[in-house]
Amino acid sequence: MNANRLLLFLLLLSVTLKGYAQEAFEGEIIYKNSFQSKNSSVTSEQMRVLLGDKQEYFIKSGNYKSCTNGVGITMQLYIGETNRLYNKTSRSDTLYWFDADVKSDAVISYELVKNKEKILGEDCDALILKTQGGQTTYFYTSKYPVDFTKYQMHSYGNWNYYLSKAKSVPLKIVVDNEQFKMESVAQKIEARELPDDFFAISVDTPIKKTK
Repeated sequence: MNANRLLLFLLLLSVTLKGYAQEAFEGEIIYKNSFQSKNSSVTSEQMRVLLGDKQEYFIKSGNYKSCTNGVGITMQLYIGETNRLYNKTSRSDTLYWFDADVKSDAVISYELVKNKEKILGEDCDALILKTQGGQTTYFYTSKYPVDFTKYQMHSYGNWNYYLSKAKSVPLKIVVDNEQFKMESVAQKIEARELPDDFFAISVDTPIKKTK
């Protein structure tokens, strides 16, 4: 193959691969949350009121924002450029941040179960992450991909570990430990363009580092 034909072949191959490549999901997922307390001092209803039974999750290009109707933490914002997580409570306008490279309960093993459950009409695989404190199961489909390289430093909650295996946003999450069991199930998912300033923090917003 001469140089001109080789160049043409590589160009066509590049165009073909781009055509097959999936773009990372950008948009909103609405989850319904339910709780089962295993702690005698906290009821399931108290957990629902505190954490909220509805969650609106927005994601775009290494950033995400999660808003709930709970009375505790009402919003969590992740900015990929700084690898910071910001939390807002219902009692204050202040955003409290911490570095997302904080390692929590390390994963000791994982299991992948194919076609475990159908969610929103999609056949989902289940990725079960087992830790010393319990286990978290993520249900996902490759239809909603995520560029996991943008979250490689997001160790908090083992989010980078999950994305390195699934490379997709979850449609269902089940957290089961000694204190509680929580299920978050997607009720709606909508791919749509989000403006870049959707994740911006106003210059007037008070910001403090979590102690």
